[in-house]
Amino acid sequence: MSSGHEKQRALLQLDIASGNLAAGRLDGAFTMAAQALETGLRYKSGRIVEWARAVRRSYSGPTPPKVVRDFDDRLYGVFL
Repeated sequence: MSSGHEKQRALLQLDIASGNLAAGRLDGAFTMAAQALETGLRYKSGRIVEWARAVRRSYSGPTPPKVVRDFDDRLYGVFL
């Protein structure tokens, strides 16, 4: 699969993750978002990383569950 296809797939994953988040399926949302983020980091795609940050910003719970904390750990300190 070409890098362009993988990047497009990552953006689609983030879109689906947003839908999962809106439906309250946190585990699925942040698992997909993490996979997309890894693709973005592999290809140094600022666009994917920014979309991943947008997914994270759309969740605001009082105490984030482990899947969200793990995502935050991966996202922390990423600059592209």
